[in-house]
Amino acid sequence: MPAAKKFWGRDERRCTKRCCKASCLIVSSLLVLCVGVLIVFGMPIFVSHEIKLTFEVYNGSASYDTWVLPKEPVYMTYFVFNVTNPDDVLNGERPNVQEVGPFTYLELRPRQNISFMPDNGTVKWVQPKTYVLDEGKSLGNDNDIELCTINFPIMFLGALLEPAIQKLSILPEFVRIVLDIPKILNALSGEDAIICKSAKEIIWGLYDPVFGRIQSLLKQEGLNIQKYIPMLVKPLEKEAAEFISSSLLKAAALIPEGGVISLQQNGTDDGTWATFTGTKDMSLINTIDLWQNRRLLSWWKSHSCNMINGTDGTQFKPNVKKSDKLFAFTTELCRSIYLIYNQTIHVKGIELYRFTAPPKLFDNGTNYGFLKGFCAPHCWPSGTQDVSVCNGGLPVMMSSPHFLYADPVYRENVTGMNPNFERHATLVDIEPHTGLMLQGNKRLQLNVRVSNVSFLPGGYNLRECFLPLFYGNESAIVSDTDAARLRHSMLKPLFIAGIVQWSLISLGTFVFIITLTYNIRRYLDENEPLPVPEESIETDRLIN
Repeated sequence: MPAAKKFWGRDERRCTKRCCKASCLIVSSLLVLCVGVLIVFGMPIFVSHEIKLTFEVYNGSASYDTWVLPKEPVYMTYFVFNVTNPDDVLNGERPNVQEVGPFTYLELRPRQNISFMPDNGTVKWVQPKTYVLDEGKSLGNDNDIELCTINFPIMFLGALLEPAIQKLSILPEFVRIVLDIPKILNALSGEDAIICKSAKEIIWGLYDPVFGRIQSLLKQEGLNIQKYIPMLVKPLEKEAAEFISSSLLKAAALIPEGGVISLQQNGTDDGTWATFTGTKDMSLINTIDLWQNRRLLSWWKSHSCNMINGTDGTQFKPNVKKSDKLFAFTTELCRSIYLIYNQTIHVKGIELYRFTAPPKLFDNGTNYGFLKGFCAPHCWPSGTQDVSVCNGGLPVMMSSPHFLYADPVYRENVTGMNPNFERHATLVDIEPHTGLMLQGNKRLQLNVRVSNVSFLPGGYNLRECFLPLFYGNESAIVSDTDAARLRHSMLKPLFIAGIVQWSLISLGTFVFIITLTYNIRRYLDENEPLPVPEESIETDRLIN
C-alpha cells in the first residue's frame, strides 16, 4: 500500500505541471491573438492619422508645396481630325476624317490667389493653365502641319445669326431700313465652308481679318436695335427685336479683339474654386464647396443635374472602396460626372484601383431617367453632351473620343471613327488608402454641329452631322521618386503590419486550438475508469 501512495502522488504532481504549462500556453495564445486583433482595429486609426498629417492642406503641411505646384508633369495631348474629302462634303456627302497627331503640350497649372477659410475648413484658389508645345513628344511643329476641317467660326456665327435673320421680317419696316445687317452678311459671304489651317490654329484659335471687321458692326447693330424697342407696340415685334439684339451682341462677344476665334484657352483659368482642406473632416478633402461662388448650376433641367458634386479629379477621399462612385466636377462638360471601379492594376510597384467613366455617362435619359436633366437645350441621341448652354449658344458638343459608347447614328454620319476602350476611355488610377490619383487619362472630344448657313456662298449643301474637330488626352503619372517615397513611407509599413497582424492572429488561434484540444484529450484519458490490478484480484481470492 505505501508503494501505491507514492505512485499516485507522483502522478498528481505531473498533472499539476501539465496543467500549469497548458494554462500558460492558452493565456499566451490569447495574448498573441489579442495583439493581432488590436493591430487590425488600430492600424486604420494610425493610417488615417498619418494621411491627415501628410495630405491635409494648409501652409506648411508636408504636401502643401506639391498642392500649390504639382511636381509631376501634366501633359495635354491633342489629336486633330483632318477632313480628307472636302469637295464631297460641300456636296452633301459624309465627311471622312483621319486622326492626325499627337500634338503634345506640357501643362503648367499652379494654384494662385490662395486664401484659407478656417471657419468652414475650405480654401479658395484659381488655377490658370498654360500650354507649351513639347515637339519631342509631338508629330511635329503644330504650326507647320496643315489640316482641313469645317469652318467652325462660321458655324458658330451661323448658329447665333440664322435665328436672328429669320426674325428680321417680324420687325416693322422703319426699323429694318436703318439696320446694316446686310453689310455684316456680305462680309461673311466670302467665307468658305471648309478651311485648311495649321493644327495650332484649329486647336488654339483662328485669325480671320473678316471677323475683326464685323465684330464692331455686330456690337453696333445690336445696340442700335435696342434704341427702337421702346417704340415698338406689338409684343411680337418687341420680342423679335430683343432676340435679334441679344443674338448680335452674343456674336460680337464671340469674336475677341483682333478677330481670333478659339476653342481652347491658353493662359487662362476656369474659375474660382473653394475646396475642403481636410482640417475638419478628411473624408471631405478636395471636395468642392463652391465653384464660381455657387453650389448649384443653372444650365440643366433638374436639381440633381445642377449639383456640383465631388472633387476636381486630382484627389479623392482616403480609403476608397471598389464599390464607391467617385464624383468629379469638370468645367469642360459644365457638370459633375462619376467614375466606377473597373479593375485593379499595379503601377511602379503600387496597387491601384482603376476607375472609369461608365458607358451611360452621356445617356440622354432614354435608358437612365435621372440623366434626362442634361438634355438642354436640345435632346440629342445618347453619347454626346450639348454644352451650348454654358458656351453662349455655340453649337459645341462634347463626347468620348471617336464617339465611344455613343449612339451609332454619330458614326454613321462621319466615317473614320474607330472607338477603342484602352485608347479613348477616361481612366483614373487611384491608390485606395490615400485617395491619390497616381495615373490618369481624361479624354474628351470636341464636336461641332454642322448645318447649312444661308450667308455662305456657292449653294453648299452640307450634310447635318456632328463633326469631330479634335480630342484631348490630359494625362499624368506619378514619378519614380514619389512612387518610391509612397511605397516606403506608407504602403510598406501597411503591408508589413498586415502580415504581422494576420500572422499573430493565425499563430494565436493555432496554439490556442492545439493546446485546448490536447488538454481536453488528456483530461478525458485521465478520467477513464482505471483497470483493477491482477494482484488485487489474487488478494481478494486469498481473503475469501
